[in-house]
Amino acid sequence: MKVVINDKERGLLYRKGKLKKLLDAGNYTAFGSEKIEKSSILQAFVPLWCTIDSLMSVKGAGEKLIQVDVADNEMCLHYLDGNFKDILSAGRYAFWKEGGRHEFRMINIEDPEIGDKLKPYEIAKLSSAKYQTVNVKSGEKARLYYDNRLVRILEPGTYYFWKNGVNVEAQTEDMRIRRLTIDGQEILTSDKVGLRINFVMNFKVTDPAKVAEIADHNIYMYLYSLSQLVLREYVGRHSTDEILASRDSIADEVLNVIRERSENAYVIIESAGIKDIILPGEISAIMNSVLAAEKRAQANVITRREEVASTRSLLNTAKLMDENETLRRLKELEYLERICEHVGEINVNGGSGLLDRLAEIAGRK
Repeated sequence: MKVVINDKERGLLYRKGKLKKLLDAGNYTAFGSEKIEKSSILQAFVPLWCTIDSLMSVKGAGEKLIQVDVADNEMCLHYLDGNFKDILSAGRYAFWKEGGRHEFRMINIEDPEIGDKLKPYEIAKLSSAKYQTVNVKSGEKARLYYDNRLVRILEPGTYYFWKNGVNVEAQTEDMRIRRLTIDGQEILTSDKVGLRINFVMNFKVTDPAKVAEIADHNIYMYLYSLSQLVLREYVGRHSTDEILASRDSIADEVLNVIRERSENAYVIIESAGIKDIILPGEISAIMNSVLAAEKRAQANVITRREEVASTRSLLNTAKLMDENETLRRLKELEYLERICEHVGEINVNGGSGLLDRLAEIAGRK
């Protein structure tokens, strides 16, 4: 069998399953039990049909090959002619010296975090099977765990970790002000009326490590349950009328209790408020009827008050006119002027004077 080995390749000649010699570029013929294995001079080389020890023991192998051993707790960075080429996992490798200037840098991977051991462009050339990425966004922090053990808190940024058998997990925590909403919470008052209350609270985490211990990694559920209990306690002690009358103060009282009970939970309760208080249908209808009756009564009172004021004003005017002839005449002329504004034509008959007739039309004797 004829075999061609080009300039970027080298070969290994086997006879009866045993490695005999190394082959340079050229044309070769394998006879009988002979086999030829080819390999690139630019890549790491692990022989198919022999061990590295057997390979390095062949005559001239030490002059042509470089042997590299990578331990289980190591990764090896391979540079070719000064440029990063690839990364080698645990194992034994051989490189052809004719492929270029080879350099190797060993990295201990017992610590899963890659950190500054590799440059970003070097990481980009790695297989995703060798590392994992953790991204922490702006406004967040992350709890870093190795095998379920908290190691440290990660600030915003991108982090890389070796896949070396250690279970690496990152739990992010939003450090900005967040909103917690409790919608449609149905609670019985002291007079056994079921109110539906919508409650809103704004909070901020102060310590992402401690808050996980207190709140079992879910601060939302912790504060949600706490707010439910405080609301139930407050509403259960008051009647429906009391709650409706003190709606604005409910939030302040509930907020103070929540702050007191969450004092050691490593959160700051910024504010809280009642969005809605929804009455049952039949209660709402009754309340609307009562409100409508109250408004009608208030309207009647206002109407009567205005009527009394108007009558009192007419009485005062009449007294003044009775006491003052000139004022009465001016009032007559004023009414006459108003009448004339709405009259298009006036016919006056008889021998009396025009002013006398006008006065009679105006109602003056």
